[in-house]
Amino acid sequence: MNTASIHPILLAVLASFFFASSTFLSKLLGSGQWGEPLNPLQIAHARFAFGLMTALALAVFVGLRLTRPHFKLHVLRSACGWTGIAILFTGVLYIPASDAVALTFLNPIFAMVFAVKILMERIDNQRWWAAAIALFGGILLIRPEANGLNPIALLCIFGAIIIGVEIVVIKLLTSREGVFQILVINNTIAALLASIPLIFVFMMPTASQWLALTAVGITMVIGQVLFLFAMKAVDASLVSPFIYSTLIFVGTLDYFILDVQPDAISLLGGALIIASGSYIALRENSKR
Repeated sequence: MNTASIHPILLAVLASFFFASSTFLSKLLGSGQWGEPLNPLQIAHARFAFGLMTALALAVFVGLRLTRPHFKLHVLRSACGWTGIAILFTGVLYIPASDAVALTFLNPIFAMVFAVKILMERIDNQRWWAAAIALFGGILLIRPEANGLNPIALLCIFGAIIIGVEIVVIKLLTSREGVFQILVINNTIAALLASIPLIFVFMMPTASQWLALTAVGITMVIGQVLFLFAMKAVDASLVSPFIYSTLIFVGTLDYFILDVQPDAISLLGGALIIASGSYIALRENSKR
């Protein structure tokens, strides 16, 4: 895959488009746009199963040679990745897709906290304040009311915590192993894990659903590869803010295809999370 002539920021934005496409396809499949609604756990399994096929094809193309993998880290990363994806694919069915994606985008904030504890990283006061503002944006999206909190929004925040753990594990893995090796092993383990609940929720898809399920896996892996190439070209913290354009793409698809219009709370909460997450990443880059 020749990406040398493409600017890293453009790669990150393209990755965001593929991430958004995969997420939105999962919403269409789960809401019954192409037949009977499919369970989010079945869609999550397809994401990793077809993602594995795509990763294997790419690995053959680049001539991947496996080195000694750190299986404990891979299992932890894959378990967190599958859980986070399953939660995201569930969240987009019950709350606006832009809200679900924005809440899961709190994951860099939790990753920062875990990095302090696990990787012993030092965080300055400005980034802690930015984290607090992002969390406030998350609270807005939870939409606390007199009758309680939105349980699906809370579930998405839990998903962000899980993905925060995954980010820290990815940092550990990328310092030891190559990109395509991580991609292949991750999708293999996650596909196996996702097969366990699939036994209880499987429903035979229609022809159009099979195509959409395949696309969920392919688009997600393409997004991962593009983003990893972007991070390889420049510092990860420099391109990370542009992944937040996933929220814009998801919101646009939601609006034009399903006529879901974000309200003022969604826009404000999402904006706070995007602004704070971008500031944290750029602040980290300036420190380096």
